[in-house]
Amino acid sequence: MRRHERAHGDDGIALVAVVGTMFVLATFLLTMVTFTVAGVPAARRDQDAKTAVAAAEAGLEEYLARLNADTNYWKNGNVDAANPALQDPSQPVLAGRVIPGTGTAGARFRYTLLTTPAQIARSGIIRLKVTGSAAGNGGTAVERTLTASLTPKGFLSFIYLSDVEVTDPDLVGGNGICKNYYYPYGGRPARGSGNGCSEIQWTGGDTVRGPLHSNDALQINGSVNFTDPRTESSWPALNVATPPAQTWWTTTGQGAPLAGFSPRYAAPLSLPAGNSELLQQVEPDVDGDGSVGSGCYYTGATRIIFQGTSMRVYSPSTTRPGTPSRCLDVANRGVEQVKPIPPVIYVDGTTSSCTLGAVGYPRSGEQYTLGSSTAPSWASFSGTATTNYDCSRGSAYVEGTVSGQVTIAARDDVVVTDDLTLSTGTTGTDVVGLVAGNYVWVYHPVNSTGANLSGSPVVNNVQAAVLSLRHSVVVQNWSKGNPLGTLNVTGAIAQKFRGPVGTGSSSSIASGYYKNYVYDSRLSVMQPPYFLKPDSSPWQVTAITDK
Repeated sequence: MRRHERAHGDDGIALVAVVGTMFVLATFLLTMVTFTVAGVPAARRDQDAKTAVAAAEAGLEEYLARLNADTNYWKNGNVDAANPALQDPSQPVLAGRVIPGTGTAGARFRYTLLTTPAQIARSGIIRLKVTGSAAGNGGTAVERTLTASLTPKGFLSFIYLSDVEVTDPDLVGGNGICKNYYYPYGGRPARGSGNGCSEIQWTGGDTVRGPLHSNDALQINGSVNFTDPRTESSWPALNVATPPAQTWWTTTGQGAPLAGFSPRYAAPLSLPAGNSELLQQVEPDVDGDGSVGSGCYYTGATRIIFQGTSMRVYSPSTTRPGTPSRCLDVANRGVEQVKPIPPVIYVDGTTSSCTLGAVGYPRSGEQYTLGSSTAPSWASFSGTATTNYDCSRGSAYVEGTVSGQVTIAARDDVVVTDDLTLSTGTTGTDVVGLVAGNYVWVYHPVNSTGANLSGSPVVNNVQAAVLSLRHSVVVQNWSKGNPLGTLNVTGAIAQKFRGPVGTGSSSSIASGYYKNYVYDSRLSVMQPPYFLKPDSSPWQVTAITDK
C-alpha cells in the first residue's frame, strides 16, 4: 500500500515536470515565432534597400547612355518633357522611370543635374544626383541616392595625343600622302622618305610618363617605355577579339614585349577644325549669338605676360567697339596695360594696318621670313622654321606665372616666349590651357648664321594643357643653335601632327631640347575654362559617392 502511494506520488511529480517542459517549449517557440514575424519587415526593407541601390545604378547608366547618344544632352539641364526620370528640382517630385522586369518591387529611378549647363561648359564636369527606389509588396518605398561626377574622354585624358604620327608635312616639305594614317595602305607603311615624309618613331630611351593616345598606328623601333596601361592606338587591325602581341609598325623588327605597356586599341578622338566656339565666352559679342561671356577678345599680334592674378597685355591692333575696360582700354591700346586675368583670352586676326614687331617679336637680329596667312614662315637657310610674325594674324605671345584658371586661344598661333608656370604648381587649383588653330610654338630665335640669338630667353618649363588643332606643338628652329637643355612640359599635349623639339640621338642632343613630359593628373578631373573637347567623345564616371 505504501509502495502504491509512492508510485502515485511519483506520477504527479512527472506530470508537473512534463507540463513545465511543455510550457518552456511553448514559450520558446512563441518567442521564435514572434522574432521571426517581427524580422519580416526588416528583411523586406533590407531587400528593398539593395533594390533601390541597384535602381540608382541603373539610372546612372541610363543617363550615361543618353549622353553618349547625344554628347550635348547635358545642355538640356533638368528640363526634358520626354524623359520621366529627369527631375527639375523646382517642380514636384516625379515618380521616376520604372525599371522593366522588377515585378512587385516597383523599382524606379530619377535624377537631377547638380551643375548648370553654364557650369558644365566651363568646368567640363557634370555632377548628377540619382535616386533609386523600391516599394516591396506595395509598402512604403525605400530610397537610396548616389552622386556621380562625369567627364568626357578627351584631350586632357592624356599626356600625349596625336592624330597622325608624322612630322607636320608643312614643316618639312612633305607631300599630301604624309597627312594620311599608316593603316589605309593595305597593311604596309607607305609613308617613307621617298614620299618626302618625315616618319616619327619611338625607340629605346623614350619614356612616356602618363597615358598616351594616337589615332594612327605607332611606329616603334626600340624598347620604348610606356609607363601607363592607357597606351592607345586607333589602328583598326587592333580592334579584334584577340589582338596580336605586336600592336605597332616596326622597321627594325622590334617585337613584343616592350619595356612597359604595349599599345592597345581605342576608338579615335577627332580634333575640331577650329577653336571659334570659344568666341561664345568673350566680350564683345563677336560671334553674333546675342550673348557675351566673361572672357576677353583681342585682334592682331597680342603680347600677354602673366604676373599672379593679373596680366600685362599689349594689343595695339585691338579696336573692336564694345571692348570692356576690364580687358583693354582701347583708347590707350598703344601702351601695355595691367588687367585681371579672365577665364578665356581669344586672339583673332585683323584687317587693320599694323606694325611688324610692335609687340616685340620678331626681336632685333632674329632671322625670319614672313609667310602667307595659311602657311608657316621659313628662314632663308635650310631646316629653320619660325612663327609667321605677320602682325595681322591672330597670334598670342604668352609667358609668366598664373594664379588662377585661364584658357588662351588664338585663331592662328600661340607662342610661348618664356617659362609659363602656375603659382601653386600642380598641387592647387591653378590651371592654364593653350589652344591654337595652327601652331603652338616654343620660342627659340636664331641669328643669320643659325646660332642662338644672344640675350634671348630659353623656355624650359611649360605647365599647361596644350592643343594644336591643325598643326603641331613645335620648337622654333629646332635644328639650329646649341642645345637648350630640357623642355619640361607638365600637363597635356595634343596635336594634329607630331612637332619636333630638337635633333640628336637617344643619348644626346645636337640642337633643341631633351624632352621631359609629365602628365598633370589633375586634368582628369579639372580642366582649363571651356577647354575644347573631341568632336565625338564618350562620357565616363570619374567619381561616385552614396550621398
